Amino acid sequence: MTLQSVPRDEDESSLLKASDSRLDELFRASPAGEAPTGATDGTAVIAAGTGATRVIAALARSLAWKGKTFAPGGRTLSNRIGPFDISAIKADVYKGASWVDGNECVVIDYSEKSLVARGVRDEIRLVAPGLHLGVVWLWRRRVAWFLLRQPAKRRRTRRNATAGEENEQVARDTHQIALTIESALKDGSEADALKLVGEAGGSVEEAASLFRGLTGAHFARVTVVPGDTAPDGTSLPASLLYMAEVDAPLGTHLRQLVSKEGDGLAPFFGLCDDYPEAGTRRDRLRWLEDHRVTPAASYAHRVGRSLPQIRAEARLRTAIGEFLDDPAHDWPNRSPDRIHHAVREFVAGHGELSWALRPWALGGRWFRIRQGAHRLAVPALGAVLLPGALVALPFWAVRIRLLERADKPELQRPTPARVAELTRQEDFLAQNPFTAVGQVKPGVVRKVTLRAVLFGLDYFNRHVYNRDNLAGVRTIHFARWVYLDQGRRLVFASNYDGSLESYMDEFIDRLAPWLNAVFSNGVGYPATRWLFRGGARDERAFKWYLRCHQLPSVWYSAYGDLPARNIDDNTRIRDGLARELDAHQARAWLTLL
Repeated sequence: MTLQSVPRDEDESSLLKASDSRLDELFRASPAGEAPTGATDGTAVIAAGTGATRVIAALARSLAWKGKTFAPGGRTLSNRIGPFDISAIKADVYKGASWVDGNECVVIDYSEKSLVARGVRDEIRLVAPGLHLGVVWLWRRRVAWFLLRQPAKRRRTRRNATAGEENEQVARDTHQIALTIESALKDGSEADALKLVGEAGGSVEEAASLFRGLTGAHFARVTVVPGDTAPDGTSLPASLLYMAEVDAPLGTHLRQLVSKEGDGLAPFFGLCDDYPEAGTRRDRLRWLEDHRVTPAASYAHRVGRSLPQIRAEARLRTAIGEFLDDPAHDWPNRSPDRIHHAVREFVAGHGELSWALRPWALGGRWFRIRQGAHRLAVPALGAVLLPGALVALPFWAVRIRLLERADKPELQRPTPARVAELTRQEDFLAQNPFTAVGQVKPGVVRKVTLRAVLFGLDYFNRHVYNRDNLAGVRTIHFARWVYLDQGRRLVFASNYDGSLESYMDEFIDRLAPWLNAVFSNGVGYPATRWLFRGGARDERAFKWYLRCHQLPSVWYSAYGDLPARNIDDNTRIRDGLARELDAHQARAWLTLL
């Protein structure tokens, strides 16, 4: 029996709802097709037709099996195994007679290539364009079904790649790095540095011209940290900070900083102590690497979402909006699911948009491995230290309370001239920067407390608050906490939506206890009780404190017209294109537009 046609009305969502008999019927009625090429996304279909199918599929994809990667030529493959997407368990691939009905299928045979899966044989057939249905045999007994989805094809070379495909390549292979370069300024150059910041920081166009050639930077800023004197009389030098949220690999951005693209920042770096202005590019690159500071904690609104992805998803939303605005279509008389289906067909028919039919994916393999190892290692370390910590905690809390009673909060309010200087650089775009510096209170208890709180904050930001919000605050794109002067000072820098007043109000309303846990270890912070209480709850004193410690900066945004909520909606629009939706789901998806 030779089958010529491929059904076109099947999709992954409908097959996850299908019974075992329906899957068997579909498999028998479908052609063998050709073996896929490259990486495919897999979905296990176990307990077909029951309420557990989707749950098992989600768990299997997260923890056990993500798909298969077919070698060039389609004669062998390896499976994508575990949460870290490891390539393992190889098999031969060839056309052969199916054990289901004796007709032709693509056979995936593990008997010669794998010791652990020697008794396993898979068979697949093409049930829809780009979608294969597979059956799993164990010692000639049928035990499960699975799906393989062929990703949108990519060009082989960058020269011939479409913009959408190239964006998708970057979006799937990168993560973000909070880059901080810190250097003491040359003696007597602090005023010159502040003048440069003041001149460039007051104009969005001038600031953007300094950074525009630096690809892969979501946000960037240059800030001068004034010289100061520590409580023990130690002199704290004036320094220059360059901070950027950059797509990996970091080396690309660093090389741009010392090449023609970074010429706009050369006057700032030239004021730094020991900067090799007359040296080679290699000398300047080594200087940047030597002056790089790792943040004590950092936050990304959505870990792994690249700059090209953000821009491509914004263009996707615009294209879909124009398609839906076309009066030639009779949208009012179509159901939401039919409109959604029409949008999917529109996207699929445009090569520069077809990448959007794949769901968003996190970073590269090694990044996921590091994230997974960190997620497991920190709780394991905590379990080891917990008994001692429980014993020490009451004594530590009492000591903190005694120190709080002796603290002297700052009482001054920012001068009108200071506020005018700061507000001159605000509210030009949908986002704003905030940069502040403060001294860490002296003593072992305060320093250890601050480091412990920031260590915990960094863990939660990486593994809990990594999808669209920081403990409920959804207006922050990126944030970081950076130690300076061997831990004597702490810098906080963020990129947020809206005005500073609303930003501070949202922090007070939602995050006051956690603000206190961090910033109460800084000199002059409003009075706290038991580390978490008071402090930011004194709204007027807290806002004065922030303004007094805020620093002006030259600041750049790569997407100044996109608030965080819009970026999130654009990603949800893209994710909603990866599968067919029912009427209820489609109605919710359309509201995003």
